[in-house]
Parts: sequence; C-alpha cells; structure tokens
Amino acid sequence: MNPYQVLGIKEGASQEEIRRAYLALVKKYHPDKYADNPLRELAGEKLKEVNAAYEMLQGKATGGGQAYQSGTRTQSEYSGSYAAEFLQVRAYAAQGNLAAAQSVLAGIPLRNAEWHYLSGIVYFRMGWYSHAREHLTRAHKMEPQNAEYANAYQTILNNAQPYRGGNAAGGDDCSCCQICSAMLCMNCLCNCFRCR
Repeated sequence: MNPYQVLGIKEGASQEEIRRAYLALVKKYHPDKYADNPLRELAGEKLKEVNAAYEMLQGKATGGGQAYQSGTRTQSEYSGSYAAEFLQVRAYAAQGNLAAAQSVLAGIPLRNAEWHYLSGIVYFRMGWYSHAREHLTRAHKMEPQNAEYANAYQTILNNAQPYRGGNAAGGDDCSCCQICSAMLCMNCLCNCFRCR
C-alpha cells in the first residue's frame, strides 16, 4: 500500500498537508455518514485503510510505528489473528488516542509479539518507559527477525527518558520522584484531615 496514494497527496508532502488530507478523508468516510447506507461496510474498510496510511506516514515522521519508504514498508504487515484489532490500535496510537489503544489491546486475548510491541509503543507514548521497555524487549525476543520490533527495542535502549515515569536505566525507582510523590501524598492527606 502506498500511503501517499491512499491519502491523495504527493510523496514528500509536509506533515500539515498529510494531516489535512487525513482529516478530510476521515470526515468523508466516517461511519456516521453511512448509518443507513448499503456502502457502510465499504466506507469502514476505506477508513481503516486511511488510518493505516496515516499511521505509516506518522511513523516515518516520528521514527516509530510503521514507516513508509520508497514505495515499500520497512517490514511486513501483520496478518495473523486479530489483525484488524492490531491495526486499530496502531491507528489510535497514531492519532494520540492512547486510552482507546489500551482499551483495544486489553480486549485482545492473544499475547503475541505484535501485542507486546504495540503495548510497548502505547506505554512509551504515555511516558511509562519501564513498562515500554519490558514489552518492547519481549516483542523483540519473541520475533528477533522483525525489523520493526528490533528498531523499537534499540530506540528505547538508546533513548532512555529519565524523568517521565522512569530513571535513566528505565526503572521507576527515581528517588527524587519517590520523594515528590510521598510529599504530594502527605500534603493531600493533611489537607483531607484538616477538612474533617
């Protein structure tokens, strides 16, 4: 799939052009417009394709996700069990709707490499780096030949984030964070007891 063709834009389009094209197509194929229409199913499929194309181009811009390069994807598209659900998680993550992505992931009983990879991506975007590292490591170990999983694994190893949910080693044991959390909790408790 060529995401530029799906979105109806030229290769090399700016992020703003990509976003405008994406939003226009989402409005065009939104399920609400096809509530009592025999084309509802076709519009739903087209919307999935539009979401996937947008996610691929967002991955190229941010260095994560499913990047698109020179007319081919950098890895094979997942086509196993729960493929539609995994694709929806990717679309939600690309849109920044992390709560919806987590909700879909929670409903998938298959805990394969794709599930762990997407969980890691969602946790990473939430700032929970130790959880992200755990899931991305597991995905990479389950399918070490998958370039997408390997890239994400290397990225999280090389770009540890020290302050948003973890220390430089990827753990959640930052002593400054623990002190601040304890003080915040004590402050809340003191305020609650003063009110009574």
